[in-house]
Amino acid sequence: MGIVVQKYGGTSVGDVSKIKKVAERVKKTVEEGDKVIVVVSAMGDQTDKLVSLMYEVTDAPPRREMDMILTTGEQVSIALLSASLQEMNVPSISYTGWQAGIATEPHFGNARIINIESERIQESIDEGKVVIVAGFQGMTNEKEIATLGRGGSDTTAVAVAAALKADRCEINTDVDGIYSTDPRIVPYAKKLSTISFDEMLEMAVLGASVLHPRAVELAKVHGVNLLVRSSFSDKEGTYVKEENTLEKEIVVSGVAYDEDVSKIEVLDIRNEIGAMSKVFDSLAQANINVDMIVLSEHGAETFHLAFTVGKEEAERAMEIIEKQKENLSFRRAFFEKDVAKVSIIGAGMITNTGVAAKMFNVLNNNDIRMKMITTSEIKVSCLVPLENGKQSVKILHRAYDLDTESETQIET
Repeated sequence: MGIVVQKYGGTSVGDVSKIKKVAERVKKTVEEGDKVIVVVSAMGDQTDKLVSLMYEVTDAPPRREMDMILTTGEQVSIALLSASLQEMNVPSISYTGWQAGIATEPHFGNARIINIESERIQESIDEGKVVIVAGFQGMTNEKEIATLGRGGSDTTAVAVAAALKADRCEINTDVDGIYSTDPRIVPYAKKLSTISFDEMLEMAVLGASVLHPRAVELAKVHGVNLLVRSSFSDKEGTYVKEENTLEKEIVVSGVAYDEDVSKIEVLDIRNEIGAMSKVFDSLAQANINVDMIVLSEHGAETFHLAFTVGKEEAERAMEIIEKQKENLSFRRAFFEKDVAKVSIIGAGMITNTGVAAKMFNVLNNNDIRMKMITTSEIKVSCLVPLENGKQSVKILHRAYDLDTESETQIET
């Protein structure tokens, strides 16, 4: 008997009828002879509703109290799923993140898992029970509840799989695998049978919402056998694994899209050693992630700096930058929210020339302005006006011959 970890997201447990269907899938896995651990998210848009409730109370929610309210969403899901399984005569037990032994960093809203004390989970499995674990949450050394950020249930599932040395970790979602882009934007997106950890990590970081970036990173580091598949069918999914050299003939594997991005510009910073460190150290201390970075010198005395952060972090980042104004001696700082990031990803880009040039030509020929550009060995990202974002995805997907003849079916 092997151990299987199955993760079900908010769409998969959106209402009681869907929770019962998930219970049936779990029961089937148990009947096939596997020991099962299930990680679930909050039901449907429950997290958004909880956020809205908090903002009805205050315009500046305390981060600790926001985590306290958000974690209740998953507690509802785990209790309903466990009760559904017991109704089907499948022994089960539900655990919150802290009951499951998930220890996190002391950062509210975006904590990282530092350890899982898995004894309690293991004991329940040994007793023949299905263990239902609340995703997205854990507990700090100070006994405070902390959340892992949006999409953190993926990370929970992979971390649990690594800690229990599970045979595989299934990420069950509303599409039946990883696609060359979001099928909601491009209905003719191509389903991939396999994708490398590095390509998947780039796609996740760059906006693909199927997998959380930290989940991919954890799976790669710990060698977790990762499978992305549909919650609503038995179709074969997509395996995420080490790079497959046979697939390198595919130059571009996918196009990623991200609207959750804001551009910050700081103009005429005094050009001295350590200026960049002051900017990004202060942001790092506030636990704000920075993505695209572009620096341009303006003579010997000053330079301009542009970078991107998550949309929800833009105003907080601006406050931190403004506090550094006297120290950095810059002229002006401002941010822009109406932007989107479009990226092409593919391991085959390493050995093929002209891939970036083609991207730029396609966007230029469609009168789409590129505000920022960053590259790595296997990706090229462009920041474009938000109004041109989805159009950019469609034309690039077509330009790199990724369109298929049949439409993708998405369950909701």
